[in-house]
Formats: sequence, structure tokens, C-alpha cells
Amino acid sequence: MPEPLLSVRDLHTSFPIRSALLQRKVGAVQAVAGVSFDLAAGRTLGLVGESGSGKTTLARTVIGLEKPESGTVFFEGRDLLAMSGAELRQTRRQIQMVFQDPYASLNPRLTVEQIISEAWRVHPGVVPRDRWPAEVKDLLARVGLNPDHADRYPHQFSGGQRQRVGIARALALRPRLVICDEAVSALDVSVRAQVLNLLADLRADLGLAYLFIAHDLSVVRHLCDDVAVMYLGKVVEHGTREQVFTAPVHPYTQALLSAVPVTRPWAVPPRPEIILSGDIPSPVSPPSGCRFRTRCWKAQPRCGSEEPALIQRLDEHPAACHFPELPSEVAA
Repeated sequence: MPEPLLSVRDLHTSFPIRSALLQRKVGAVQAVAGVSFDLAAGRTLGLVGESGSGKTTLARTVIGLEKPESGTVFFEGRDLLAMSGAELRQTRRQIQMVFQDPYASLNPRLTVEQIISEAWRVHPGVVPRDRWPAEVKDLLARVGLNPDHADRYPHQFSGGQRQRVGIARALALRPRLVICDEAVSALDVSVRAQVLNLLADLRADLGLAYLFIAHDLSVVRHLCDDVAVMYLGKVVEHGTREQVFTAPVHPYTQALLSAVPVTRPWAVPPRPEIILSGDIPSPVSPPSGCRFRTRCWKAQPRCGSEEPALIQRLDEHPAACHFPELPSEVAA
């Protein structure tokens, strides 16, 4: 098999909690707790889960905005966490990010041309200086914007247009991996569909790989090739889009999918309604054993004493559950 573009192994990221008086460390927020996955070139991995599950922290750790406690992040076979200086700077050029809020992520004092060309100032040599104006217009046209609007400011665009500017900025450095952190969640439904189609077209045309974070499972199903379900800092289920959406085996994944509205109920088999009780526990003091056990209807004593590994069970895709069941078994 070809080497994955991105390979994450046993990644741990936490944030210290310090006392107000002496600034001593009194605890830690375990945002990412032993996450591993591979992402191949040209594919899209969707990260799903409730707020507070660690998706954004995982993405920020991968790109280098957060420093992990332990683990490895390999990009094109090279350890990002072991790099320093010019090598890290050059490698990070190939990993770009599209943020959730298209307005907050753009400098309001710069024109669109200045926002995009700023990447070439930081990383000289990607585009010759005399080609900057033409390259900006090409990027704007590629993302569906009028090239003649390069001299406008972010506040002169709609929300969907601003997100397209953010995508153009990410493409300016010709990356191989783009991390989309809730990139369409703030957009109207019709605009969201247009941006998703744009991302799909860019992936096909440029051979991009996406690490796509989203709450909306319908969006994930539309765009992603593979899906990783996160809960309280851990991946509890991982598989292809078809495996996760048609045959989820972890109870948390089944609960998430049961909450997705079905537009054509007559065209799909009925799915049992699952309503989770309570909120996601605090990452400061997560439950022992299985972290989902405090909300799981199948929890047994073993779940409190032994943490389930993310392994393949039931001849299905990997899931971190001691008692996995197929949807048909749940319905029965």
C-alpha cells in the first residue's frame, strides 16, 4: 500500500489548569487522548462528534498551532513534531486551514489581493512577485468569485463569498492537505451546498486531501471518503463512509445518526431513535474505563474498569466498544 499523506499515532494534547494565586498546575484538560489515524492523498477524512470532543484541538495539533504532550504526526513520511527551523516552515506550507468564521479569519484592514498575496510574502519563491496580481485573479476565479473584486475588503462580501476568499487564501501556497474546521457550518443551506461542491471540485482538480471537521453528518456523508467519530478526546469508531453510515457499531455513532433528519424516509430502512441523557463529561476528569459509559444504555461493570481498544470486531470496521452491535441488532 502507498504511504499515507498524513499519519497520526497515539497523539495526546492537554491544557494545564493553574491555581489563581501561585499559578501551580492543579489539573489538566485532556483534549486529545491517544488518537491515531491515516489519511491518504486525494481523500477526505471527516471528524465528527459533539462540541468538546476534541476535534478542533486535534486539527490544531496536526497543523502545529498546539503542542502535543506525546505522539507522532507524520506528513509525507516525515515527523512534523521533530522538525525545526526552515524544514518545518517549508513543510507547513503544504498544510493549510480553512476556519469556521470567514469574517474573523480575514484581516478587515487588507484587501482580498493583500490577504491572498500575504502568503507569498511569508513563503517567498512560491509565486514570482510580478505574477502576484494575475495569480490572485486566477485563484478568485477558481473559487467562483469575480476576479475584478480583488481590491475589495472582506466586509464588502457576503458570508459565503468571504469563505471562498478563505479557501483561495488556503490554495495560494499550493498545499497538499487542507484542514477544514467547521468550514461550512456558519453558512446558509444553499450557500453551504455550493461551497461543498466547490471543495469537491477542488479536490478532484488539484488532488487535495481534506481533514474535514463538521457537526452536520449530512455534510460529512456528502463530501468525505472516510469518517472518524470522536468522543471526549478519543476516536470511538473509524471506517469508510459507507461502513459508518450504513452499519455503525458503536452506540455513540448510532445515537448521532439517529438524530439526523431523513429527507426520504421511504427510501431507507427505519433506524431506532436514540436519545442520549446528560451532557458530555468534563475532559478534566473523564470517566474511568469507557468514556462513553456514563451515557450508554449498554454499560456494564466491565465498561467502568477496562478501556475498550479501537479494534475490529464483528467482522466490521474498528470501534472502541466492549459490546458492539449492528443497527439491526439494536432494532431487534
